Amino acid sequence: MIEKKPILEFQAPIVEIITETPSTKTLVFDIRGTNFDFYPGQYVMLEVPYPPTGELLKRAYSIANSPLQKDRLELTVKKTPNGKASVILTEHVKVGDTFKIKGPYGKFVWLPEMSDRIVLISAGSGIVPLMCILRYIVSAKLYHVKATLLYSNTSYEEIIYREELERMKNYPNIKVVHTLTRSVPEGWKGYTGRINPDMILKEVQDIPLNLYYLCGPPKFVDDITSMLLELGVDKERIKKEKYD
Repeated sequence: MIEKKPILEFQAPIVEIITETPSTKTLVFDIRGTNFDFYPGQYVMLEVPYPPTGELLKRAYSIANSPLQKDRLELTVKKTPNGKASVILTEHVKVGDTFKIKGPYGKFVWLPEMSDRIVLISAGSGIVPLMCILRYIVSAKLYHVKATLLYSNTSYEEIIYREELERMKNYPNIKVVHTLTRSVPEGWKGYTGRINPDMILKEVQDIPLNLYYLCGPPKFVDDITSMLLELGVDKERIKKEKYD
């Protein structure tokens, strides 16, 4: 069992807002002086004031940055149709706004002693906790860890962290594989369509030996779990986080 990190409750101001895709933004909070610590893959609860009704919405958001970045906390938010908190956070907040944050929470965690061979499989904003893991591998210089990311999106424009993932391909221990399910730009060299067993067989080495982290919509996570079990992966080696 890994030791739990202390749960803190604190206020933090937004110091930067990064546009990731037409529907997704990363909010960067200044957390200097809070002594906040977390494991790669964990999340926080964010309190979001909702002016139309005066409610205080509480929402869980995975942490995007590496735990080694002690001065900031990055939360990546994708706007959902008919969403309340996600609309406020992607369209109305501004630098200087302060939010109440509580955490870290969650057992969807990776540490190097758990496995040095990991396969990360995500769809859409399910990339966020997996990106935290990849950024941790890079920032901690864990070159002995072999990580493969299979990432599914509806279109090229909706690939979150697109440029950074492109740069990560330069690390010999990190492999990034994209697939697009709806629209495909001219000259696209990646896969098209949903992640399927053939894709996994082609891109993942030593399938039963890896530790798998799946994150995305519930149906996506269930479908990938079934594929991995069919391919001979022990269910104990599959970690799951579902995003609504």
